[in-house]
Amino acid sequence: MRGEKEQQCLNIIREAIFTNKGQTIYHPFTGKTYQEVSDKEFEEEQIWFTSCECTKNYFGLCKEDRNEIEQILRMAKPNTNLNDFPDFVFNKGFIEHFQITSSQINKKGAVHIRKQSDFQRKVGNEIEKLEKKWDTEPSFDKVRSESWIFQNPVHSYDFRIKSFKHNWEHHMKSYKNYSGEKQVGIFMIEYPEMALAMTEDVYCDWINGMSNGDMREPEKYKEYRLSRDKTLLEYIYQFRNEIKYIIFINYSRYEIICTENIPYLIKLMPWKYAIYPMQVMTVSGMSNISVPVGAEKDGETDTT
Repeated sequence: MRGEKEQQCLNIIREAIFTNKGQTIYHPFTGKTYQEVSDKEFEEEQIWFTSCECTKNYFGLCKEDRNEIEQILRMAKPNTNLNDFPDFVFNKGFIEHFQITSSQINKKGAVHIRKQSDFQRKVGNEIEKLEKKWDTEPSFDKVRSESWIFQNPVHSYDFRIKSFKHNWEHHMKSYKNYSGEKQVGIFMIEYPEMALAMTEDVYCDWINGMSNGDMREPEKYKEYRLSRDKTLLEYIYQFRNEIKYIIFINYSRYEIICTENIPYLIKLMPWKYAIYPMQVMTVSGMSNISVPVGAEKDGETDTT
């Protein structure tokens, strides 16, 4: 159903900001949660409702920005017109969600998403058949198992750039046709694939073979992070007057970026990052052993 994955992404962000290690945050004196207070109460007592860890995921946000984005995430409501831009609205603007890929795109869409869906469908069908077979043909003397492997299709940073810009420009067209409130525009961008890694390229102009002693090692990530992608940050900066915040979500973390302050973030990165595909396999499996009803063990009857 349209709207489910968009709401799921928003819920991920809300949970990260308004809970502490998965536990609901309650105001220490009133016992209320962030959803149980008025806008004014939240604004005055905001520090008591947010996780102290969330600022690690804020990039270029000043105090006013942090207060604003947390209030927005608290207040945003789904668009009642599910087929229209944007996905969520609040009193000063909107949040629009879209997904990107680093796999090839053809007429049927992203290759990775299509192949992964085919794999999941195949595994689901085979598990259903095995469950019926193992139920009618029990095995009491050995463990039976079955596994399936999904190998990532071809991924590349070039595919990633193409997907990002294509989706961005498509949604900017919808933005221009949108007649609602635009004071604060937010794109919530989801990258669901585990496919790209990043390494800070500190040796791009290094003398071959020269030692660097115990000076700093390059940052390395087994995931793609938009906050470290200077090329796309520079691209996004062109739209700072239309889109104020970017919420980026991958499979393991989120990042919130204030587009106006991207130049300051880029100053913190003297080198670019090498972005490259990883070899990733997904393994699904199931196992089974049957226990006969009435089996004797240690003088007792097992009736499970």
